[in-house]
Amino acid sequence: MKLTKENFDGIYLSYFSGLCRFAREYVLSDQVAENIVQNVFLLLWERHRVLQIQGTVSSYLYALVRNKCIDHLRHQKVAREYQAEMALKLAALEQMGTNTLPGEDVEQKVREAIDRLPEKCREIFLMSRVEGKKHAQIAEITGLSSNTIENQISIALKKLRTDLKDFI
Repeated sequence: MKLTKENFDGIYLSYFSGLCRFAREYVLSDQVAENIVQNVFLLLWERHRVLQIQGTVSSYLYALVRNKCIDHLRHQKVAREYQAEMALKLAALEQMGTNTLPGEDVEQKVREAIDRLPEKCREIFLMSRVEGKKHAQIAEITGLSSNTIENQISIALKKLRTDLKDFI
């Protein structure tokens, strides 16, 4: 089906409210649902000259709205995780401010504490926390089991907490 100005208006009027109700079931907000549906229609109009809809317009629109809802929910999840991480970092910084003596180089103390970890434990910890590798990736690189990787990271964190208790 080729999209024209005339059939776009008709499609918009026919499907807008139903798509909003559909989106609202997932995102639990009228405003967010309407924004998602508006963005879908905007996308539809921006691509109307090159767009060739296979199948029914209805199934195409509902699939687009569903995918945009999924994108929105994923973004919300990442945003919540980021906020939680920032809250922890803020709490750590506030705590550090009360326990740290002037002139102390906390970063140097952290490096020294990491350097005191057993070699394999340090290597695994750095791959996880500095390089951002997943446990499965580290297990593959080191030839160790995923459980061993988790245990080594746990050991490293315990030792670092103990060594750095005066700084964090």
